Amino acid sequence: MKPTGSAFARFAQQQRRWVLLSFLGLLHLLVLQGIESGVGRTLLAVHIGLFILWQPFIRAELRLSGLQLAAILAGVAAALYWASGWLLILWIMALAGMIGGKVFFFSERGAKVFYLLVLGYLIGLLLFVMVPQVLPSPLVRSVEYLLLAKYVLPALFPVMLLLPAEREAESGAEVIDFVYSAFIFLLLAVLVLGGLASMLLLKRSYFESLVVTIIVLSTVLLVMAWAWNPRMRFAGLNVFFSRYLLSVGLPFEQWLHNLADNLQREDEPEKFLAASLEDMILLPWVNGCEWQVPGGRGSNGRPEGQRSEFQRGQLRLAIFTQQSLSPALIWHFDLLAQLLAEFYEAKLRAAELQQISYVKAIHQTGARLTHDVKNLLQSLNALCLAATSEGESPSPEYQALLRRQLPVIAQRLQQTMDKLRRPELEGAQLLAAGRWWEALQSRYAREGISFIPARLDSEQPLPATLFNSAAENLLENALAKKKDAPKLQISVGLGLDPQPTLTVCDDGAAIPAEVRETLLREPVASSAGLGIGLYQTARHAQFYGYELRVMCNEPGRVCFELGRPAEADSATVG
Repeated sequence: MKPTGSAFARFAQQQRRWVLLSFLGLLHLLVLQGIESGVGRTLLAVHIGLFILWQPFIRAELRLSGLQLAAILAGVAAALYWASGWLLILWIMALAGMIGGKVFFFSERGAKVFYLLVLGYLIGLLLFVMVPQVLPSPLVRSVEYLLLAKYVLPALFPVMLLLPAEREAESGAEVIDFVYSAFIFLLLAVLVLGGLASMLLLKRSYFESLVVTIIVLSTVLLVMAWAWNPRMRFAGLNVFFSRYLLSVGLPFEQWLHNLADNLQREDEPEKFLAASLEDMILLPWVNGCEWQVPGGRGSNGRPEGQRSEFQRGQLRLAIFTQQSLSPALIWHFDLLAQLLAEFYEAKLRAAELQQISYVKAIHQTGARLTHDVKNLLQSLNALCLAATSEGESPSPEYQALLRRQLPVIAQRLQQTMDKLRRPELEGAQLLAAGRWWEALQSRYAREGISFIPARLDSEQPLPATLFNSAAENLLENALAKKKDAPKLQISVGLGLDPQPTLTVCDDGAAIPAEVRETLLREPVASSAGLGIGLYQTARHAQFYGYELRVMCNEPGRVCFELGRPAEADSATVG
């Protein structure tokens, strides 16, 4: 079928209500005339033609192929040949089902009332006109019902004409609910057959039997509605129905289970996509599929049959099925494609985050190594400065300084190279507190720094790498402040009860408030050099389970402390 876009098709689409009223009017004339006569069959053919223009299943702007046109003509010919009262009853019931499946989708009051009147007209025509006509004459007096058909039911047509139709003409796609249509069709079948059965069982007239059938059916429906949701502190039938639906293993549900498993099992986005689509070809409707993303493309199954494409995010998915997909299946597959695309992009984001974490780890390791190299360079500069002041004959004190410092510098340089080769194996590198304290005093012996206590004899281990980094950064910052204030006093303390604690204080100016807010939490630009080194030292301390904090920030007393966090200390004591 190919779209023609003809003026007649657009006109028929815009005047759908008039087409409906026209073929309902012909239906009414057909009922009054009788379907067995030649005029009645002619009216039936025109009525079917108007229905084809109105029907909501095939759009009016599509051109029928030769085979489809032949099938329609064969169906019309069969209906004309076997035309009878019972066939017309079935046809009216089918029309009532289609109208009933449409009426619930209109939000405008005028359109909804119009289709409710049409539904009421068809039900009245069925129960009070058509069924009495097919019954034997001794059981029913059809003349009374013909009067109803001639004078009462036609009064509904002027009311339908007066209802507004503007919004309906603007509406787009036609939607009919199959469940509602089937329910109304079956309900009318029960009314007709129940009325006939009541006539035979109760030996009453058709009208009395129909009233009894309506009362019994209404009572049954009322009881079922109450049992569906009783609202009396116990579950109704809806719970059992929902439990039954949830217990049914649908193909889509099984594919979603496989999708969740692939999400946990596959880390690479392309492999996850390929595995999920390989499970999709197990669905009963799917022959094969093709997929394409910026990172690659692939196919699964057999690319045979009807092709349906879905585009969601970066995923372009083509599904091959044995038959054309219905609107419901198209909606389901579009939802599956959206889920698959979202999970694929989540895998991409996870890979990007992993790469960012790897780069961040490299950056942090490089930053710590940079500070280690800087501190080693400062130690070498101090030795070079001492060498220039000795002249040609080194003093015993200078030689002792070299014997103490050069092995320490070589050891720290080796440690730095080890961390550069294998940063993930960086350890605490424990050293006896007494030896570390003595080495620190030796490195800063000529800087006028006060060490408390002056001598420490203890074998308690402490992480030398962390304490070296913290002591050197804090002391270098304090010495930088001393260049501007030569009388600045710097003191360093080490406590070992219960855990190693390093304290560095000076009696200079307090840290500015704007710097104090972000100090130790992020890099801070400062002319005195504060911020970058302390930030890296604070991160380094967290790596070892320690904390670098500002204990005091007052004019004349600025103290930093490196030690265990307060909660860790309390847990240790407890």
